[in-house]
Order: sequence, then C-alpha cells, then structure tokens
Amino acid sequence: MNGLTNDRFVLDSCTCMNFLNKRIPLLPWGNLFISVITRMELLSKPDHTAESEQEVREFLKKTMVVPMFDAIERIATSIRREGSPRPKLPDAIVAATAVVLNAKLVTADDKLGRLVWPGFEAIPAFL
Repeated sequence: MNGLTNDRFVLDSCTCMNFLNKRIPLLPWGNLFISVITRMELLSKPDHTAESEQEVREFLKKTMVVPMFDAIERIATSIRREGSPRPKLPDAIVAATAVVLNAKLVTADDKLGRLVWPGFEAIPAFL
C-alpha cells in the first residue's frame, strides 16, 4: 500500500512548479486540486514568457481551482496562528484547502510537509 487510497490531492506551488519545470511527473491518480493562491502564484511569475504562461494555463486545465471561502479562511487563520511549524499565510491557505477537501497535500516544501494540524496529511511530491 502506498498511502494513496484517497483520490483527492491538493498540489502546492512548489509541486506545480516542479512539474512545469519537468522535475517530476504529473500525478497519474486521483482528482487534482489547487488553491486559488497557488493559481495566483503560478500566473504571477514576473519572468513568464508567452510560452511559459500558456504552459501554466494548460496545466491549470488539468486541475480544479478551489476558491477562497469561509471554511478555508477560518482554518487557514487558525493554522497560521497555531500550526507547527508555523507556516506563512499562503501555505496556511493551501493546507486549509486540503483539510476542507479532506484531501492529501502533495508538497515539495519540507516545512509545509512537516505541518501538524488535525485532519492535515502531506505526502512528498517525489513519490
């Protein structure tokens, strides 16, 4: 058993960038979600070319973008205040998105991967 029985996965920005930079393959299983924060981070890179921006937009079509809503905001603020290790706000929002969706977070960020929070589970992006 590889721990991938849940078919919902939230991808963090590091994971998405590693995929886009061809450092890791796209996950071949489950439903892929990203937070609206991740989408914003991917699209706001200042060094995008027309080609790289189009590649990001094509990648986004393979995921479901989760908007910010009250439950995510409430949990993210709690994670930001009380999580261990204490994440930055964008990472807290991504983690809260996974908690609300009852999904595993696929992360290439070591600190976010070590986050301890009820209902939160992270798996490394380099399976």
